[in-house]
Amino acid sequence: MKVPLPRSLSHHPYKYPKPKKQSSMKTNILLVAAFATSFLSTVRAEDSAAAAPAGTAEKIESVDLEKTFGPVPAPKDGMRFAYVTKTLINEFWQDVAAGIKSEAGKYKIKFDAQAGKDESSLVEQLNLAQTILSQKPTALLLSPQSDSNLVPAIQAAKKNNIPTVVIDDSRTEGANCYVGTDQVAIGAKAAEFLHQLYPDGGKIAQIEGQAGSPNARARIKGFTETLKKYDNLKLVSSQPGNWDRMTAMNVTSNILRQHPDLVGIYANNDGMALGVVEAIKKAGKLKEVAIVGTDGIREAKRSITDGGMRATVAEFPYEEGKLGVEVALRILGGQAIPPWVVSPQAVITAENVKDFPNPPEFQK
Repeated sequence: MKVPLPRSLSHHPYKYPKPKKQSSMKTNILLVAAFATSFLSTVRAEDSAAAAPAGTAEKIESVDLEKTFGPVPAPKDGMRFAYVTKTLINEFWQDVAAGIKSEAGKYKIKFDAQAGKDESSLVEQLNLAQTILSQKPTALLLSPQSDSNLVPAIQAAKKNNIPTVVIDDSRTEGANCYVGTDQVAIGAKAAEFLHQLYPDGGKIAQIEGQAGSPNARARIKGFTETLKKYDNLKLVSSQPGNWDRMTAMNVTSNILRQHPDLVGIYANNDGMALGVVEAIKKAGKLKEVAIVGTDGIREAKRSITDGGMRATVAEFPYEEGKLGVEVALRILGGQAIPPWVVSPQAVITAENVKDFPNPPEFQK
């Protein structure tokens, strides 16, 4: 089953239209107007980043940023970006942090990353964000545990004219921009993949992410609603795995005992999907049960290559991290970026896994 590649993340150079010839007086007037516009734009960029002009559109595809807004504004000397993420145990968030570090290095921006001990440490993450905010970073990049736990930090950043960019999961009120893919579409793609794999139908299960996670809610919605389109695919169980590999493994073992004729399992992230693989492998049913994950982490791609997972709906975390830096610079430069920058996604299978190499920092 061949799966189309995503739209390229490369940007196309913005081409400005050539000006028409004007009379001498008109030319002078235009020059004055241009100078005034340039001056006011500079003043706005110097003003509160939190008060940067908001985009009129609800969202924009990441590949359309450059052709819509032009090149990334040049950073000023001495800029320092901070990133507070969920945890660095998960390869997904490691790749986001690596992408931020790479793009910050490209622009000679200092970079600092902080993370909680796991993906349920809401209070710890808020404390980290407040501590790092007291050091007055130029921009604050966040991957919140929930859609509310970092609201106080975002509000404090706004008061201190520090722009905030949320990267993946937990789109939070008050942030200048959210960078992430369409999570409902991710769940839908997982369901479509299982339908294509089993056109004659069968019993399906789902391992859910952390309760309260917007990404988990959206993926569950996309998966379950799409499955309803196919009467012969029956969702017999949907249990929480809480983003935890061991929990997902144990839950899968219990589901298998109740439904030994299961044909497919969708896990809301790759970490849990790898736990599902362990349970299915232990039961000796890897050939009978197709396992689909989400994220596109390095270990998931190895599992697909080795015949464990059948697919993962990838989000390209490394590119999301790079996008976070770009969006922050555009906001600091006074550009009216829409509140949602939509990053790409793709279904990775054994047929195309070689087309999706690991980030440079993690290539052997």
